[in-house]
Amino acid sequence: MFKKLTPFLIFMLSMVACSKNPNYKGDLGGVPVDLPKNLVHLVEYNGEPSWKFHLPSKKNYQSKIRSFGFELRYTDNTILDESNKELEKTYWQEDALPNSPWVSVGISSGSDYHRDAVHRIGYGRITHEQQLHPVYMYEKLAESQFGLEVYASPGIDPKTNKPYRQDLDAEDVFIKRDDEGQIVTYIKCSNRKVTKPPCTQYFGLEPTMALYVRASYSRHNLADWQKIEHLVKQRILSFRKLDNQTS
Repeated sequence: MFKKLTPFLIFMLSMVACSKNPNYKGDLGGVPVDLPKNLVHLVEYNGEPSWKFHLPSKKNYQSKIRSFGFELRYTDNTILDESNKELEKTYWQEDALPNSPWVSVGISSGSDYHRDAVHRIGYGRITHEQQLHPVYMYEKLAESQFGLEVYASPGIDPKTNKPYRQDLDAEDVFIKRDDEGQIVTYIKCSNRKVTKPPCTQYFGLEPTMALYVRASYSRHNLADWQKIEHLVKQRILSFRKLDNQTS
């Protein structure tokens, strides 16, 4: 009987040991970090698939972090703290608003990171090496918006006699390039006539950290894309390990 319980006991003891540490520690894009457990979620490390049962293992600042997420209220730079029940209640109330101030942030690093990922994702979206459905074909518009290049689906759908841009699956694409023409910010926004149409913004932290970010928010807040990007970057950098901490 005890032999049958041993794996379970090991698992439980490992969970207790891990829970005593208030932070997830590891290497995030080449930089040692401490991720407070009450502020981040869905932390995954290289070699530990989330869909497969595995025993918790001891982590150090050399353990490669693959991904994690957090929620940020960009209007006042407040990160959601799950130990703060009042803030959590406010989050659910505010996130239901059309212009919700909350940004859902996801980070890809470690084995999930690929160099120049943002440029490749954005370039692949607006460049068509093969014929696609017209809803997924893009042309650059003459006018920029909020300092961004704008791309949209051209033409009229003969079945509905409406612009392809009004299709339920249509999205507008917004691009920011650096001086060399590389895409450094890529944003896709739904064109659906819903209360809170979503936007997802992609950007990286190279060369400081080898990672890229997905920040999702209401399209009503698109004008604040630069502020959102700046605050998310600063929040990620704030997780860097203090010099007096050891492995």
